[in-house]
Amino acid sequence: MLTQLSESMNKKRFYAGLFTLIAALIASTTAWNPTRADDNTITLLQRLGKAPAKLQWDDPTGQKWDFPSESNEQWTVVCFLNFACPISNRSVASLNELSNAYKGRDVRFLGVVCQSLSADELKAKKDAFRIEFPLFLDPDLNIAKQLVASGTPQVFLFDRKQQLQYFGAINDQYIDRTTRAITVDHEFLKDAIETSLDGNVPLLQHTDVVGCLFNLQSEIPKSIGAITYHEHIEPILQAKCQTCHHPNDVAPFSLLTYEDAISWADDIKEFVVGRKMPPWPLTGGVAMKNDISLSAEQITLISDWVDAGAPKGDPSKAPPPKEFKPRDEWENQSTPDMVFQIPAPFHLGPDGPDHYRTFVIPIGNKEPLYVNKVQFIPGNRKIVHHTLMFYDGTGMFLDAQKRLGKEKYLTSQDEDYGPGYESGMGLGFIPSPNITKNKDNPGKGLGGWVPGADSMIDPDNSSHLIPPDSSILLQVHYHRTGKREIDESTRLGVWLSKTPPAQHANAFLVDTAMRMIPKGNGHFKSVGKRVIEDDVTLWLLFPHMHQIGKEFRAWYIDPDSKKKELLVELSHWDFNWQTLYLLKDPIRLKKGTTLVVECIWDNSTSNPFNPNKPPKNVFLGEDAIDEMGFAIFGVVQDELPKTTDYVRYLEKLIEAKALQKLVGEK
Repeated sequence: MLTQLSESMNKKRFYAGLFTLIAALIASTTAWNPTRADDNTITLLQRLGKAPAKLQWDDPTGQKWDFPSESNEQWTVVCFLNFACPISNRSVASLNELSNAYKGRDVRFLGVVCQSLSADELKAKKDAFRIEFPLFLDPDLNIAKQLVASGTPQVFLFDRKQQLQYFGAINDQYIDRTTRAITVDHEFLKDAIETSLDGNVPLLQHTDVVGCLFNLQSEIPKSIGAITYHEHIEPILQAKCQTCHHPNDVAPFSLLTYEDAISWADDIKEFVVGRKMPPWPLTGGVAMKNDISLSAEQITLISDWVDAGAPKGDPSKAPPPKEFKPRDEWENQSTPDMVFQIPAPFHLGPDGPDHYRTFVIPIGNKEPLYVNKVQFIPGNRKIVHHTLMFYDGTGMFLDAQKRLGKEKYLTSQDEDYGPGYESGMGLGFIPSPNITKNKDNPGKGLGGWVPGADSMIDPDNSSHLIPPDSSILLQVHYHRTGKREIDESTRLGVWLSKTPPAQHANAFLVDTAMRMIPKGNGHFKSVGKRVIEDDVTLWLLFPHMHQIGKEFRAWYIDPDSKKKELLVELSHWDFNWQTLYLLKDPIRLKKGTTLVVECIWDNSTSNPFNPNKPPKNVFLGEDAIDEMGFAIFGVVQDELPKTTDYVRYLEKLIEAKALQKLVGEK
């Protein structure tokens, strides 16, 4: 039984009793730096069933609190928080829910905020995150040292006698610091509270926490070294990191100064060595001009710098400060011909999975439009993760928005409301293939946006042709921050060509033959092909799968030589980072060239991203729990395109839905 339990929980990195101690000593995959966290774990395991040393805590009003207190007869949960830590912020909603659930059951919650904030700033944070339990400031980490805490969001459970019963994570939501599971399988803190309230010792008294470590070392940063911040590291951060990592942008913390960098030095090393940051999931294929990855030399420099104590170096050797483009201005001060802004504020709730919303904005055009440039400006950079832009000539998306939209607040269980409709990672519904309006040009993509991206300009003086009476579609991926957020002004600027273009922008949708992924299959592969009817120039690729995607590849086969050329490879699919890849050198493809897409899915219990536990049969479909596997090939061609890819794909969606009814998910 113990062996089965240990194996089933290993991927969530937790162990019980003696197994915890053994794992802390031998595990090499722990998310913690062993010199700082594993020593704490060993100390705390020895303190289980004992009360900590007494210490006075000061609340923001100046009132003194004794902890532990002989007069207290409640169970106490101490939560360590830091509003500069994104995982801590996203955990607050779970703590609020637990705190409310245990009101009247002799369980109190106390929050310890481990950062320098004024009383007013702390109150503002408390209000923004709707925290009802008391908060204490601990900028010098005195309370953290008293309880031997390692980081945030770590929790400690004490019984009526103030004896330690549990320490660790709230739940198993996070697999590592950049990987958030779709579902929570184990409520560690809740289970420990319930067991302790029943008078028993929790089965699991320790779990490892994924979050932001405390720096409890008192070492003074070095000023000199072979590799220094100002001469070697700052130029890399400017080129690859600061576009997102500067104040009030999408990244959770800034990396503009030496003080910023040294505060996150260990995390920076771990993320870049593991190639999790900067987010560039491509592992093979042709060179891309929007490549933001680090070279092997840059990774080694950062790693060696951290290992050497992160020397500051000579400030005179620092590069000039990075200049950031104006956030809310059109590129090169060029006014677009048309601007499409969301018609009302969109409200994003604090908790739950990321939200995908499609805004459908009618153009109102009576004549065809030739679009040669678009620029997206996010309304709230803290929550807009990425965006895809399309046009629709069928009118079906406008109808779907009226049918599926939720414009007003309805319940505290679902605080996402406003214009548009929740679409998941796809269209949000299955349109009918019986298109009657603009059948020859039903719709296509206009590009995409990620933080730091420039405007999208069609190459070689080409344009997208938008038919009359069409709509603009903005599919926005919103990332939650742990508190309520509002997007008031997300918009798309469109520049038009006054005359018909010499070449036309087109897109081929090449999908696999997948209709169903059997449950339990950890390596289900499917391939799709398409032969192109004209000479074209390939300049863009957009791969797409959903949550249980594992690997993705696309290539082309020359009609004469039959040579197979790899275009893109993603050997570790991450649905959180879906990117438009812009070819550094566009490729001329002959008529008769075969475009090929290969997708592999993992629908087994070993896939932490699998939303179904146990796994179910998964079908091709538009919902988030469904799957897809296709690539958009962006091309330029001489002739006006007439493609039926869109209609064929809608027919396949309907076939898959019929198969789902016939076979069933179970």
